[in-house]
Amino acid sequence: MGESSEILVTAPRRGEAEIPAETEFGEEEIASHGADSIEELLESLAPLIDGSGEEPVILVNGEEVGFDRSILGFPPEALNRIAILKAEAAAHYGHRTGRRVVNLVLKKNYASRNAETAVNWATGGGRYGGDLTAGQVAISGATRWNAQARLSIESALRNSARGARPIRAGPIDLVGYVAPVSGDEIDPGLSGLVGTTVHVAAIPDQALVEPPVLGDFVAGAGRTHPADPARFETLLPSRRNLSLNLGASRPLGPFTASLSLNASSNRSERLRGVPMASVIIPQGSPWSPFSGDVLLVRPLAGARTLRSENSSTSLGLSLTLSGALGSWRTTLSTSYARSWSANHLEHGIDTREVQALIDAQVRGFNPYMPWSERLLRTSGSKSDSESLGANLSVAKPVANLPAGPVVATLSANATHNSTGYRSLSGETQGVRDAIAYDHLGGELSVSIPISARGEGELGLLGDLSIDLSAGGQAATGSAFRRQQGAGFTWTPVPPVEIVGSFEHQEVVPSSDDLGAPRVETVTRVYDFLRQEVAEPLWITGGNPLLGRGSAQSLSLEVRLRPLGSSLLSVNVGYRSRGGEGGVAPFPELTPAIEAAFPERIVRDAQGRLRTVDARPINIAHSQSSELVSSVALRLPTPGARPADTRRADPLRLTLSLNHTWRLKSELLTRAGMPPIDQLAETGQSRHYLSLQGTAGKKGIGGDLQATWSSPAQVRSGNPAGRDYRYQPPLMVNTGIFILPDKLWPGAEEIGWLENLKISLDIENLLDTYRRVTLSDGSVPPGFGRHQIDPLGRTVELSVRKRF
Repeated sequence: MGESSEILVTAPRRGEAEIPAETEFGEEEIASHGADSIEELLESLAPLIDGSGEEPVILVNGEEVGFDRSILGFPPEALNRIAILKAEAAAHYGHRTGRRVVNLVLKKNYASRNAETAVNWATGGGRYGGDLTAGQVAISGATRWNAQARLSIESALRNSARGARPIRAGPIDLVGYVAPVSGDEIDPGLSGLVGTTVHVAAIPDQALVEPPVLGDFVAGAGRTHPADPARFETLLPSRRNLSLNLGASRPLGPFTASLSLNASSNRSERLRGVPMASVIIPQGSPWSPFSGDVLLVRPLAGARTLRSENSSTSLGLSLTLSGALGSWRTTLSTSYARSWSANHLEHGIDTREVQALIDAQVRGFNPYMPWSERLLRTSGSKSDSESLGANLSVAKPVANLPAGPVVATLSANATHNSTGYRSLSGETQGVRDAIAYDHLGGELSVSIPISARGEGELGLLGDLSIDLSAGGQAATGSAFRRQQGAGFTWTPVPPVEIVGSFEHQEVVPSSDDLGAPRVETVTRVYDFLRQEVAEPLWITGGNPLLGRGSAQSLSLEVRLRPLGSSLLSVNVGYRSRGGEGGVAPFPELTPAIEAAFPERIVRDAQGRLRTVDARPINIAHSQSSELVSSVALRLPTPGARPADTRRADPLRLTLSLNHTWRLKSELLTRAGMPPIDQLAETGQSRHYLSLQGTAGKKGIGGDLQATWSSPAQVRSGNPAGRDYRYQPPLMVNTGIFILPDKLWPGAEEIGWLENLKISLDIENLLDTYRRVTLSDGSVPPGFGRHQIDPLGRTVELSVRKRF
């Protein structure tokens, strides 16, 4: 035979993206984080992905997933690896320059069922909760599907559990009593029977079934049935959440089709105290044995409390097609969402109606018996929304340059939204207020490689590419609005990467800004004007009256890897944002904000806070800038072999420190108004620090997160000039997990220990809270320990089993 010949076949790895990875996380490193889902894993890796904390673009096996987020519910064990792509990937896939792109590469074949249960409690007592989760995942080549259901319940935290003062003023009595309308004596005849002057007398049992006689009140003379009001108010509401997520993906001709369905139901209830009423039982009433009018003071029905209830139901469906259409990389995503929400608020007893029933001597109405709930004054509303959206993105190389191909990406999106709101009380009861609107947008972006290291005369510049984009958007009732942007990614030498971008756009309000469902909830806030805790009706949702504006953003970031690998990375960046007539969420209610938006605040005759319209606002001008920096350490270096080859699974460590320094945050609400320096007037901190560390190997691990922000202040605006000084806490969270079958030989032979994971997590380990003092050092009313953070330290113990 002739000389032997070799044939070398090269091919990209399965699931590889079109842009190379900057760094990767393999199966063993993924396992060391002990996450229960891919979503939790990405949260744990966030400081290593992007020090700014911005959510990355997600690819699955090198393809975009569009609106489909079901992949985030997969267990981390389904991953073969996670790749963080190089900086130029964002523009290559049609996204803003500088945004990070993460490629999730799934195992070729994988199947598992899992069940998880968790219990959580506050170490200070008073609040308990739990979760139940069940799911199944199957992957067979390019076909995958998953299903997951979850139930979560949390009990209410009552004021009495923390010794907090009640919001509703005045004593309560769970049965009721009679008292004089004027003077200090109910009835001389009753005083004569008792042998002393009777100022108050409890309702006798006989009065519950028949009109009482004067002697029936003797046993209860001088007695009432007081109770602690704090038992009947909640600092935190009870909650119940139920969710179901289904997803499937499979090849469909040249495309991959992904379908996802999600549904959820949420409910919360807050207790607002026992409603009390004071009515007059007139002389001569069949229910009065007294010689004159008497005052009846009583609750609605024993310990029946006032309630604030909120519920919501949502349903979402999305379909994504991604693949190659000729030479075009194509992604088409469509989505449909429907939601319903309702709220019910009980204000108190309608004493006018009660008094009318007593005065009219309505047959069958016994003023001493528990009263019907129809005598409560209530308000409520229902809202619903519907959204249909589509997004098309196509990209292809349109030219070849010495440094690489020029890639053009064309994207278009369209949404149709409709919302409806119906009040269940007041003059507009039953009247439905509806609005519908459409939104269209499109953008063309081009990624142009200028130079590549070692290629041609420009190779000395290193790797340099620029990205240009232009497009526009329009919405119902608004003219076409333009946008344009530019960015660059430059790697002059391998350890240094510089990324910059600029964008200007004439903005129109988003779909949510205009038409998110209206929701009315009772929210506990601090009222700076009266220096007290208040529970106003807090209105959120869309604002159809929002107008258009313009916005500009500028960013420049330097990313360093001084050791030439993923062992150490250092990022430093500058960001600036500005707007004219733009849209902003309603800020925290401070004196400066109330002065700027007086029409959004409703107070009663005594000045008490009753209603806050916290829907989005238009602002005249805004300007902010900040410096961001981060340092991340990762040991051992990915791909490095341990010195001791017997240690096949070494301990893995990650440590990251992130810092944000706000240089400016200025808000001009309206022309002619003074600008608001939010760093000096509204409680914003200049400095934010976060530290995150993980240590683990397959079978055991732990993590620690700590956050801190610098002191801040709120200007009170009162004549005394006593400003509020905020001292933010050092907040520390930590957790640990173990997998017994990976730690102890032979444990896998015990069936219930196989694939079992036990986790313990502690939030607010140091049980700290934000301290607030006035400029003279005193603690203002409403800023006590349990009014700022009533929950305190919490512990969660969870057990997960894979089958």
